[in-house]
Amino acid sequence: MQRSRSSLPQNLKNGLKACAVVATFLQVFAVLGQPSQVPPRMPRMSPDPFDMMINSAASFDVDGPATVRAEFDPPVITAGGKSIYRVVVTALEESLEAPEKLNAPGGVAVHAGGHGQTYMPTPTMRMQPQTTFLYHVTVTNAGSVTMPAFDLTAYGKPLKVPEAKLTVLAAGSAVAQEPPLLQADFPPGDVYVGQTLKVAVMLPMNLPGGARGISQAKINGQFLFTEPFNMGYRTESVTRDGKTFLAVATDVIVTLIHEGKQELIAQGFCPVVRPMPGQASILQSVNLLMDSDPVMVEVKPLPPTGRLPGFTGAVGEYRIDSPRLTTNEVLAGQPLTLIFNVRGDGNLGRMTPPPFPESADWQGFAPASDNAIPPMYIQQRGFVSFSYTLIPVKEGLTETPAIPFSCFDPRRKVYVDLTIPPMAITVKHNPTLVSTIKQIPDTNLMALNLDQPQDKEPEPMLAGIAAAPGTVVGNLTPLQTRSWFLGLQLVPALALSGLWAWDRRRRFLQLHPEVILKRRARRGLRRQLRLARRAAAARNAAGFIGSAANAFREACAPHSAANPEALVCADILRELPESDQQGRNGEIVRQLFSAEDSLRFGEPNGEGPSLLGMQGELESLLKQMRTRLS
Repeated sequence: MQRSRSSLPQNLKNGLKACAVVATFLQVFAVLGQPSQVPPRMPRMSPDPFDMMINSAASFDVDGPATVRAEFDPPVITAGGKSIYRVVVTALEESLEAPEKLNAPGGVAVHAGGHGQTYMPTPTMRMQPQTTFLYHVTVTNAGSVTMPAFDLTAYGKPLKVPEAKLTVLAAGSAVAQEPPLLQADFPPGDVYVGQTLKVAVMLPMNLPGGARGISQAKINGQFLFTEPFNMGYRTESVTRDGKTFLAVATDVIVTLIHEGKQELIAQGFCPVVRPMPGQASILQSVNLLMDSDPVMVEVKPLPPTGRLPGFTGAVGEYRIDSPRLTTNEVLAGQPLTLIFNVRGDGNLGRMTPPPFPESADWQGFAPASDNAIPPMYIQQRGFVSFSYTLIPVKEGLTETPAIPFSCFDPRRKVYVDLTIPPMAITVKHNPTLVSTIKQIPDTNLMALNLDQPQDKEPEPMLAGIAAAPGTVVGNLTPLQTRSWFLGLQLVPALALSGLWAWDRRRRFLQLHPEVILKRRARRGLRRQLRLARRAAAARNAAGFIGSAANAFREACAPHSAANPEALVCADILRELPESDQQGRNGEIVRQLFSAEDSLRFGEPNGEGPSLLGMQGELESLLKQMRTRLS
């Protein structure tokens, strides 16, 4: 059998989409089912364009109703111990509105922890968003603690968080499990505004569930910026509270942007194996959000004294490589490029270069940097490059101007001078510039008034007569004083009013789709009535029957929430009052649709002429049904 050409592109698209979804889920399950050993650190590679296209083809489930669960981890602790109260909602984090504080029972201290969003696969081959909120709970008295249920909002709809129970044993009792917490190693010393910190986030490998990796690691806080890239993973030995354990560690680059005390919490998603809710004998792999204990950091402002020229907000330990010129010999007026690299410990990927200083002998453009390269690659290679385009405006210059540049060293607590020194250069005579000056007309040279002293303003003088005629105008009255100019100012206001009215109408129709359906039905009813009348005038019984039946379908479609073509006689009768269904109107509808079925299936039917005689009754019944569409 020959295949049509139009079906090939669609089949190819469907095949590619199916392959994309399968490849995406294979990647997801490969990450969730990773082995217990930490893989060695591999060299970084640029993302493959085909893999990016496949990953973007995943289907996300954001239309279903949101669900929520609440639990304590661990569910049993001793008095004075800690537990993690975890609330998991299957909704996007941006759509959730949760209360700032929880109403905890007496003797229970609750402190807000991390929160984040990830995606989990579903049995319907779609990725479902999952948002987690963590709270650190400390209980002082033994007994049973119940966290009461509370309400939150997901996608604008209320959602009830169920209650959760925690068992608290007496102090000194043996508890086999501790709360799952990450470890955050903040650099020691004072912290200043604009300083970039490299925080080591560590996941202990002895946690229950076999957690062996961290994803989406970041630092939560109020006034900070976390770099959205991964610095790689490593395995190291960590000692905390006299205990030594192995941990999977990764570095998070964070920049503090406001002074004062700030509470910082490290968090990340860790794949663990846990019993399925309601089925303890079945294990499943889930991405569990974990966080660390909060750390208070005092962010100090930069000292106002001792600030050097060329400071653009660079905070860290930096050094300048020897600058270089593209050439050491140029003509006056020809551009050249000055290039230098900055290395050190800080946020190199987001450093702002110093501006070019004003100079009477040199003209410079805004500095350019390799910001086209992602900050993660600049941070990994360890230096950032800046370039300046310089133009000498006269001959005889022997060096480039110095470019002031400085930074603040948080360890030494002083401003450090990083000024780019002058570079030796030879600027030669450019005969092209002289010939250009000689070609200037004498009248323009007179206008320059070169004989006048430079410290005195030149006297105002009229320009010469133009060599070519200008634009022809019919009136010398300024445009802003003409009568029509005031009306022209109303055009933007009218346009904005029209856009506002259009948007208001669009929002109304979006909330009331039945208005569009009824308007479409009225239009279709008028069209079918017009065709029926033409067929009746031409004594075309078949055309009259088909148009009249379609008119009934158009009138009843909005009430049945279906396409007009899908309605049958029983659907039309259902829209009539109960008294009319068994009366004359119901008999007319049955007779009309019986005749249409006979014409459609080729059965002989002699009711066509009689139905033409009932045109008035049919139109009267359609008129009654049309009133329901207004």
